[in-house]
Amino acid sequence: MERVFYNTVLGASRLQHDGRAFYYSDYHSPGKKSYFPDAWPCCSGTLPQVTSDYRLLVYFRDAGGLFVNMYVPSTLRWKATNGAHCTLTQTGDYPLDGRITMRLRASRPIDMQIRVRRPAWSPNPTVSVNGTPVPAPITAGFANLRRRWQDGDLVALKLALPMRLESIDNQHPETVALMIGPLVLFPISENLPSLTRAQLLTAARLSNVAAWQVNSESGPLKLLPFTEIQNEPYNTYVTVT
Repeated sequence: MERVFYNTVLGASRLQHDGRAFYYSDYHSPGKKSYFPDAWPCCSGTLPQVTSDYRLLVYFRDAGGLFVNMYVPSTLRWKATNGAHCTLTQTGDYPLDGRITMRLRASRPIDMQIRVRRPAWSPNPTVSVNGTPVPAPITAGFANLRRRWQDGDLVALKLALPMRLESIDNQHPETVALMIGPLVLFPISENLPSLTRAQLLTAARLSNVAAWQVNSESGPLKLLPFTEIQNEPYNTYVTVT
């Protein structure tokens, strides 16, 4: 679900004054964000509906406590089983940065679990509470923090954001997408240069912007997350040599 958000609908272009929106995938290579000719084709009404549902996927609760499923700046308020009024405020620059902080405010101490999602691509997350590293055993994809929580406790999570290649399918291992964390880095070009796996994996982030660059024999190649693409032609997959 996280990949769907960052690599598709969160990168949709703004609604136009007449109702037109970029909401449909372009499966050409290269692709381009463009508005559908009709103001409101059959499925466009689902975009505002989906947007209003995003928040439902960030947190979950059960009798044991809280699940933090998505890493987005947000505030959750709830009443715990012992009657405590609780607030969890999440901050950070994820997915461009793997550091996430969560501040708990509670009207009284509370015994519960806070379970934070460990993405499969980030093998060794580190967790601290109030600046002290703590053990966080992984169960069903979530790192578990069980303790007696106090008002003001601060959870700090650090996720590695490894650069890696993922092939389109097992039958075409040479057709790959470059990924960092949950983000696909889309090559911005109409005519892709010849690249090797090693060259792709040397992609370096440009200073203070959400953009990366690879040096090829034909010159530098810019790569952007889908949310940063405006009118440029983009590719998802590269055929490596």
